[in-house]
Amino acid sequence: MRVRIADCGMRIGRTTRALVVQAFRPALWLALAAAPLLAQTQSTELHIKFRSGQSVVPVYEGWERVPDGSFNMVFGYMNRNHVQELAVPVGAQNGFDPGPADRGQPAYFYPRENHFIFRVNVPRDWDRKKELVWTIVANGKTELARATLLDIWEIDRKVEISNNGGGVQISNELIAKDQPPTITIAPVARARAGTPVAMTASVTDDGIPGERKPRTPRGLEPSLRGAPPSPVNVPLPQRPRPPQVLSVLWMVYRGPAAVAFDPEGYVKVADGKADVKATFSRAGTYTLRAFAHDGLLRTPADVTVTVDGGNSEF
Repeated sequence: MRVRIADCGMRIGRTTRALVVQAFRPALWLALAAAPLLAQTQSTELHIKFRSGQSVVPVYEGWERVPDGSFNMVFGYMNRNHVQELAVPVGAQNGFDPGPADRGQPAYFYPRENHFIFRVNVPRDWDRKKELVWTIVANGKTELARATLLDIWEIDRKVEISNNGGGVQISNELIAKDQPPTITIAPVARARAGTPVAMTASVTDDGIPGERKPRTPRGLEPSLRGAPPSPVNVPLPQRPRPPQVLSVLWMVYRGPAAVAFDPEGYVKVADGKADVKATFSRAGTYTLRAFAHDGLLRTPADVTVTVDGGNSEF
């Protein structure tokens, strides 16, 4: 039988192509199968929650004008941990540059986002491009916030109200009428670790905005509907939300350890006062900060407490 060379070449070519396709097909299917897994892995990595060991990120919220012509630079922070609370004393690991290192910043950090915690006043002749840098070193990780007076960073009351749970549908007229509440804290004698201490804040307000209906919780973002849930290896910390009445929120601002407040969260003001009991977990010097909140605006006040050790120290 006579076989033409052209036919042999065609058959050999077809056979070769078939072998290549057969060899390539498993690799193609493997790549296609691995793509969703890779995307899922990357998504999972982005949503991992950590109990501890992560950094604390200082946050520059923006700057606001002061009637005397000076400016307030406003700061908060993001503790990337979901459980761990950190004490980072003011100094090389918690300071500002240019100095002084102590510009009234917190030295105790609660989990997750904490907005509009303090203000640093700078003079009217501050160079608008000059940076004021807040550095925090926590769990061996260094994070910076760089603050300037560039126009893009200017904020007003509405920005703070929106970020602190007041909602975005508040009229500018109502915000302009409202005056922040005033707050004073009664002095506290020396305390003992493990023994509850009574704390009293006296609060006055102009009655604006008055009691309002609670804000409707925001629904799930459309892009997240139907998506597989991210792994919940750590629960989200419970974040107190201000009620739409005059109230006070207590927190540790500086100190060596946690303080338990009873009741927790925002405490409604009754007869001009808001009372809590504070139990200190360890001896040391503490600065407690109380925010008086009228439903829109809030005002801080601090009290320093010296705590002695006790048999029930924990």
